Amino acid sequence: MRKLNSQFITTFVSEAGLDGQNGTYYGFVEMDRYYCMAVAEGYDGDGGFESAKLAVDTAIEAFVQKPGMTAGRIRACLKKAHRRLKEHSVRIRLKAGILLLVSDYTRFRYGVCGNVMLYAFRNAGICHQSATHTVYQAMADQKRISGEGDGPKEETRNLYHYLGGSGGVTVSGKMRLEDGDMLLAATEGFWKRINRVEILDAYESIQSVEEFLEDLQELYLRGGTDGIPCCCLAAVDIKKTYKENTALKKKLWIWCLIILVILAVSGTVLAIVIRAKRRRQQEIRSTAAVYEDTGDQYMASLNSLLAKQEYEKAAEESKKLDKNEERLQWERLLSEKINICVMTDNAGKSYEARNYAQARDEYKSALELAEKYEELVPLASSIEQRQKLAGTGMEIDNYMESASLKEAEGDMETAGILYKRAEAMLRIVDDAERLKEVQLALLRVKEQADQEARNERANARDEVIIDADKTAALNAILAGDFETAIEQYTKIRDSYIAMENNEKAEETTQIILSLQKQAREIEELTAVTMDEDKNAALDALVAGDTKTALELYEKMLETYVEMGDEAGAEEMKAIIASLQKQMESAANTEEPEKPEETKKAAEPELPRAEEETKAAVGPGQPGAASGPVGKSRWPGVVEDGQVLFDQCLNEALRATARQDYEAAVEAYREIERLYIRYGNSETTIKTDVIIESLKKLMEEGNTDG
Repeated sequence: MRKLNSQFITTFVSEAGLDGQNGTYYGFVEMDRYYCMAVAEGYDGDGGFESAKLAVDTAIEAFVQKPGMTAGRIRACLKKAHRRLKEHSVRIRLKAGILLLVSDYTRFRYGVCGNVMLYAFRNAGICHQSATHTVYQAMADQKRISGEGDGPKEETRNLYHYLGGSGGVTVSGKMRLEDGDMLLAATEGFWKRINRVEILDAYESIQSVEEFLEDLQELYLRGGTDGIPCCCLAAVDIKKTYKENTALKKKLWIWCLIILVILAVSGTVLAIVIRAKRRRQQEIRSTAAVYEDTGDQYMASLNSLLAKQEYEKAAEESKKLDKNEERLQWERLLSEKINICVMTDNAGKSYEARNYAQARDEYKSALELAEKYEELVPLASSIEQRQKLAGTGMEIDNYMESASLKEAEGDMETAGILYKRAEAMLRIVDDAERLKEVQLALLRVKEQADQEARNERANARDEVIIDADKTAALNAILAGDFETAIEQYTKIRDSYIAMENNEKAEETTQIILSLQKQAREIEELTAVTMDEDKNAALDALVAGDTKTALELYEKMLETYVEMGDEAGAEEMKAIIASLQKQMESAANTEEPEKPEETKKAAEPELPRAEEETKAAVGPGQPGAASGPVGKSRWPGVVEDGQVLFDQCLNEALRATARQDYEAAVEAYREIERLYIRYGNSETTIKTDVIIESLKKLMEEGNTDG
C-alpha cells in the first residue's frame, strides 16, 4: 500500500579507480511497507569487493527476514553482517564499512559503521549529512566547535569502527521525507575528493538524478589524477512520499487525550481507594500484631492454652489481608506459633502423666521452633528448664526401674542405694506423690533386708544340722547301711527345700538316687546269690545230700536276717526244721542193709530214651534242662519235665516247711508219677522212704494234737 502510493527512484554510479580494482558494492530492496538500501566499501586485499558484497547481502537479507525501522532492528542487521565477515575471515581478515538506509516511504533512518557518508538534499540545499567513524570526522568536529572548517584529508581512512573489526554501529533518528527530496550515499573515495560546496553547485543545476550523478562523476574524475580511488554513488530520488491521514491522526490524538483524562480520573479514584485500603490493611496488621504480642506474653509464662487462643485470633485477622507474600508470611508465622503452643501443651500433659521421654522430645521440637523468633526468647528459656526437668524425670524412672529389678533379684543393698538417689532427685522435681512411693519402697527394701539377715542366721543354724546329718549318712554308707544313709540324705534334702536352696536340693536328690541304685544292685546281687543257693540246695536234696542242703538253707537264713526279710527268714527256719526232722526220722527208720537203695532214692534215674531226647534238644533250647548248662538235676529229662520236677520239689519243700505233710506227700507222689510217665517205674521206690518218713511225721503230729 505504501509502495504503490509513493515513488522512489534509485540510481547509482561506481568507479574502479586507477588500479582497476573496485572495492565497493551497492544493493537495495523495495517492499510494500519498507525501502532498504545498503552501500559498502571493502578494506581487505584485492580491492575488498568480496567483503563489501558479503556485508551488503547479509545486511539486506537480515532486513528482509525481519523488516522494521527501529534502531534495534537496523543495529541487528549490521551486527549480523559484522559476524558474517568474522566467520569468513579464514585466509585474510575481512573488513568493510557500510551504510544501511531504511525508509517507510514517509520517514527514513540509517545506520553506519565505517566511513560511508549520506547526504540528504531538500530545496537546493543539504538538509542533513551523516557522520563517519574516522579520525577525520573527530578532528572536523573539534574544528567546527572551534570555528574552523574540515579536518585533514589524510585521516579519512583512519577508522574507529568497521565491520570485521570493533563493529561499532551508529543509528540515526527518524527524519521525515518530502516530495522532491534526494538521498545520496557516497563512499570515502568520493567525499574525500569532492567537498560540500562542489556537491551543492552540482545540485543547483540538476535536471534529473542521472544528470546529477554524471556531474558528480565528472567532478570526481576532473581532480588530480594521482591515486584516484574507487568510489560508489547511490542516489534515491523521492518523487512522491506516502501521505498519512492527518485527520485520523488528530482523531487518534483526541481519543488518546480523552483516554488519558479518563485514566487520570480513574487513577485518582483508584489512588484514593488504594489509600483507604492500605489504611484498612494497616489497621488489620496492627490488630493482628496486638493479638500476636499478647500470645507471646502468654507463651513466656507457658500458658499455651491462652496463647493459642490469641494466635488464632491473630490468624483470623491476617486472613483479611490481601492475598500476597505478606499474608503468606503472617499465616506461616502464626501457624508455627500455634504449632509451638500445641507442642508445648502436649509436652506439659506428657510431663504430668510422667511420660518424661515423650515430654522431653516434644519440648525439644518446640524449642527448635521457638529459637527462630526473638520475641519468644523467654519461652525458649522456660522450655529449656522444663526440658531439664523432663530429663531429671527420665533419670528418676531409670533409677526406679533399676531399683525394682535389683529388688526382684534380691539385691536389697543396691536397690536401697538406687531408691535413695531417686528420692533425692524427686525432692528437686517436687513430686510429693512419687516421693511418698519411693519412701514406701525404701521401707519395703529395709524390711526385706532385715528378713534376709534373719534368714541367713537361720540358714547358718540349718547348715550346722545338715553337716551333722551328712556325717551320719557317710558313717551309714561306710557301714553298708544304705537304708539309714538314704533316710539321712532325705532329711538333708527336705532341709534344703525348706531353705529354698534348689541347687543343693537337686544335688542331694541325685545322691539319694545313686544310693538307691547301689542298694538295688546289692539286693539284685543278693537275690542272684539266694537263687543260686536255692538251686544248689534243691540239687543237694535231689542228690539225697540233706546235710549240704541244710547248710545252704542256714546260709540263706543268715542272709534273710541281714536283709531284714522276716518272712523269708521264717520260711527258711521252717524248711530247716523240717529237714532236721526228716533227717532224724530217716535215721530211725533206715535199715542198715539198704544203704545203697536210700542213696539211689536220692538220685533218681530216667530212662535212656529221655537222655537221648535231652541230648537231641541241646542246652538252651526248648525242652532242655533248666539247670546249669551241661548239667541237670534230673538226668535224661527234657525241659518240660525238668520244670515240672522243680515245681513239685519246691512245693514239697514249702509244704514241709509249713508242716503241711499231706501236701508234701502229694507233691512227692506227683514226682513218682513223673518218673513213671518218662518210662522208669523202678525209680519210684526211691521216693518211698521220703514219703514214709513224712507219713510218720504226720501221724506224730496228729497224736500230739
